[in-house]
Amino acid sequence: MSSRHDHQLKIDSTTDNFELMRDENGQAMYRVETIIKQHRDPLTFTQVSWLGGHGQHDMESDDMYFEGQSIDTTQEGRVFLGPLINEVNKTGDVDLDSAPVKFMWNPTVGELIMATAGEIYRYDVGSNGKWTVATTTVAGVTDLAMYKGVAFAGRGASTAYMYSTDNDSWTTSTLTDKFANYFLVSPDLTGLTEVLWKAKTPNEVARAQTGINGATGDDDWRTPNFVGDTTANITNLFLLNNQLMVGRVDGLWHLDSDGNTHQQRPDLLANRSTDNFKYVTEWQAGVYHSEIDGMGEIWSYNNYEPMGPLFRTDDIAKRGDIVGLAADKDWLYVGVDEGTNTIVYKGREVRKDGDLRWEWCPWVFLGTKGSAALAVVQHSASDRRLWFGYTNSTAYVILSDNPTDDTAARFAPSGFVRMSYDLGSDLINDKLWQSAVLQVTGGASGETVQVKYRKDTDTSATSIIAAAATNGTFETNFSSALTSKRIQFELHLASDTSTATPEVSYFQAKGVEKPTVVRIHKVFYKLGDSPTQRVSTLRSLLRLAGSTTNLIRFADLRYGDSTVDGATYVWCSVEPGFPKEPEFEHAKKMQPGIAVEVWLREVSFSLT
Repeated sequence: MSSRHDHQLKIDSTTDNFELMRDENGQAMYRVETIIKQHRDPLTFTQVSWLGGHGQHDMESDDMYFEGQSIDTTQEGRVFLGPLINEVNKTGDVDLDSAPVKFMWNPTVGELIMATAGEIYRYDVGSNGKWTVATTTVAGVTDLAMYKGVAFAGRGASTAYMYSTDNDSWTTSTLTDKFANYFLVSPDLTGLTEVLWKAKTPNEVARAQTGINGATGDDDWRTPNFVGDTTANITNLFLLNNQLMVGRVDGLWHLDSDGNTHQQRPDLLANRSTDNFKYVTEWQAGVYHSEIDGMGEIWSYNNYEPMGPLFRTDDIAKRGDIVGLAADKDWLYVGVDEGTNTIVYKGREVRKDGDLRWEWCPWVFLGTKGSAALAVVQHSASDRRLWFGYTNSTAYVILSDNPTDDTAARFAPSGFVRMSYDLGSDLINDKLWQSAVLQVTGGASGETVQVKYRKDTDTSATSIIAAAATNGTFETNFSSALTSKRIQFELHLASDTSTATPEVSYFQAKGVEKPTVVRIHKVFYKLGDSPTQRVSTLRSLLRLAGSTTNLIRFADLRYGDSTVDGATYVWCSVEPGFPKEPEFEHAKKMQPGIAVEVWLREVSFSLT
């Protein structure tokens, strides 16, 4: 190999050596330039609001996050522990006979009652804070309703319903039409009084003025209307803008004042489920209901839209079944059985940047405890609670407009928020994380904040800042070197007392992003008339390099490189617009030089 040759190229199947053009000072006309791709400098991940709720895999909206547990993110600019679960059993602190089916507040008696498969229970009899079994055994309850000071308990299509005026002694209906799965109270046609509706599976709906024993005429149950056929059961009755709606396994019907039925959801004929309209609640101007394994919103006649805590959250790999719905004036509460765990989400629809969006907070974590009932109950002017089933027990959390400024509020012992993945400016770039800045209110020896992370393919979180009891703004270096392609951070909050919680209002992780560097070889190759440097041969070969769709092997012979298999070389591609063929004029008495200018971009490919 001639010592005059500087570079070697393998273009397609042809290998040739090239001599660098030199300037009048003898310097080789060759340089390597590096292009540093755009990147974040400095690299930071910052979150100062979690109001947007869970369900965001990669960081896009700056106030959303991946998921959480026993956490409250419904206050602007801060995250703190969710409410404490207060378990309530029956007298003697023993479990109920079975799981709760329904809660209902009786305003006439001023008492909360709850039904299971075997009994009706009364809450706080004698101020004992427990459940007391009603004197009369009321088994098989499917629904509870209050109508004109009387509590009604539906018990299915083959067992007579019962009613009571004191929650303790219950009377079995002896009317001719005495079976009911569901009840509903609605205004009558005049709007001056109310009427009681009942549904009996599979498809009967009837109304009465009283529904108690001895009723005659309009006070007794009128001839039923038949809604749909008998191949599917009614699942619920509810009102939509004072129109009677009948939910069924196979759809939704409107029963008008003339007894005519109008099908509203024919699409459910091919999506039958016992969960369709099983749970229904009203919130603000809409009606919200369970549907298959999700839920939906009806805001006006024949206007429907799917929604819910897990709607459009496929990228965080969550699914679940609705196991309860409830609402107050500000919030919608949704119980979701996610398979292993049950979570109560707290959500609302708000306007952000001109668009409406739902914000869902994973507020109450029931763990493996099951629930099939959810109810908002106001026990007094200052005592509002969300009640729910707790396997064969019950539990509640205190409802508060501003928990951290409410002496009655109680907080969970621990909880976390898992923030969205940060990908940097390019997923392939290495990111080196070194520290985090936190702003904490309420930090103390018993109220701590711990930082964890998950990077790349991690399926569990690892601690990177130990539980800190610091109050105020502080920066802490990570306990170990942390390098990632993608990463998400978690804030784990804990408190040793139910009356206090730490609050985080600012989190920022700091690091360095190492961007991809592109190397471009800018070179002038000398051409001549010697047998090894025939102008036409080398020019044609370099022109082929500019048009080929194959990668080119490039070796710098000055460093002992070679394009042969197993040797040291790099893969390159000729930049667009090259090669070029300029002339160069050097010092006096020297002939102009003929050269070809080529720009070669290095690329990374594992080829042989």
